[in-house]
Amino acid sequence: MKNENRNEEAVSPVIATILMVAITVVLAGVLYVWASSLAEGNTDGNLALYAFSGKDAQGTPGDGTADNLIMVTMDQGGDINWASIS
Repeated sequence: MKNENRNEEAVSPVIATILMVAITVVLAGVLYVWASSLAEGNTDGNLALYAFSGKDAQGTPGDGTADNLIMVTMDQGGDINWASIS
């Protein structure tokens, strides 16, 4: 009787190992699909690059502050949607 129980006890670790391998394979597949979609790049052709420059501005920011004023200029790129700037 004891020999029969030894054969049945080995089933649980085998099933656990198979499940762990299956979960690892599924996660690897999901990560591959996600990473490959990141590497596709811009396919719609609407890539907008912006270049900015800054220089000292005239004036004082206010009394009692140690802040400095700068003027930022957009040198190239598309128009800015001012509604989305806060």
